[in-house]
Amino acid sequence: MVPSLFFRKNNSLSGLDDKKKKLREEYRRRRDAFYSQLDMATRGLAFRRPPSPLARLIERSEIIALYSAIGSEAPTSRLADYLAEIGKTVAFPVCTGDRPLEFRKVDNIALLESGFRNISEPGADCPLVSPDLIIAPMLAFDRSMHRLGQGGGHYDRSFAQYPDAPRIGLAWSVQETDSVPVQPHDITLDMIVTESEIIQRDKLTS
Repeated sequence: MVPSLFFRKNNSLSGLDDKKKKLREEYRRRRDAFYSQLDMATRGLAFRRPPSPLARLIERSEIIALYSAIGSEAPTSRLADYLAEIGKTVAFPVCTGDRPLEFRKVDNIALLESGFRNISEPGADCPLVSPDLIIAPMLAFDRSMHRLGQGGGHYDRSFAQYPDAPRIGLAWSVQETDSVPVQPHDITLDMIVTESEIIQRDKLTS
């Protein structure tokens, strides 16, 4: 009996899910191993100031959405301090289930609270804002600007919610892979910044 189109489609999506799951496990290990070998000084200096292409995007933006790094993710605390120093509004995400992330203005990152999966989030008293630029974490990326996240779809839904906000991914160079499996809901990045390189779409910062 020939499988129906429905089952073939479901099997294809299931296969992509499996590939993504294995890739997440592999690149989480790679990232953890890479990060564990960095001394504290190197960790502190990485991503401390935005490279020129990102700095130009930041200059044109008022509200910058960051994330609170956990574990071996590319750090953002120094970048948050820099953005505050130059007068930008800094916002952090709040997970809201299957809806797009909420972004809330934060004046002091020390006031972030433990939230979804113990990720530091703004409290309910922090005002909601709409970001002009979104900086996101990831587990892996490729040269086609595809991003592999944790699998919840939170950032893809948020990218769709704010289509005019440039999408920036921060990662360590060791997180690059040949090809990220792509599904219909996945949204590509506009720029990827690692500790050693910038990958971007043509004319993004012109």
